[in-house]
This record gives sequence, C-alpha cells and structure tokens, in this order.
Amino acid sequence: MAHEFEGEHYRICIDAHVTSKDALFSRVTDTAYLGYSSFTGWDAFMDMFHSRLSNSVIRIEIENRDLCGLPERDRSTWVEVLDELKDEFPDKIRLVQSNG
Repeated sequence: MAHEFEGEHYRICIDAHVTSKDALFSRVTDTAYLGYSSFTGWDAFMDMFHSRLSNSVIRIEIENRDLCGLPERDRSTWVEVLDELKDEFPDKIRLVQSNG
C-alpha cells in the first residue's frame, strides 16, 4: 500500500505555449500557487523557488513536455535551475515523463 504524501503537491507542464522566461515564471507560480507574481530575472525566480522548497512541505513535479517555445538561452537556464533544485531537494522536486 502506497503512502500518501501529506503536503502540497503540484504538477507543472511546460509546453510550446511558454514562449518567454516571463511566461515560464507565470506558469510555475500560477500552477504551484507560489504566491509571487513578477520577477526581475532568473536570480529572483531562483531565490523564490529555493525559498519555497526550503520552507514548505511540498512536492513539485515538472513535465518539460516541449521547450521549443523558449529562446535557447532561457531553455538552457531553465534546465540548469531544475538540475540545481533537484540536487538540493530530491524529495521535493522531480522531472516526470510526458503521458502523451
């Protein structure tokens, strides 16, 4: 019998409709209800995400379904951000495979 996770649980799908870092930030914060609405850049976004993971009983699954809408630089930065967060919070954030 599987143990139910007792905390916040979100699944965020990043797809081709996400065409800028601002749209990416909104997709993450709107889906996971992180309580933030705007950022000045990647550093502020990373600080928010790190703080939220540090201070919450939360599990966030990220489905990178289609990153082609993001500019290459933002795509690379997003992957680096996820790698750093996964390394630091392996029980709170993970990448999941697309189901379709």
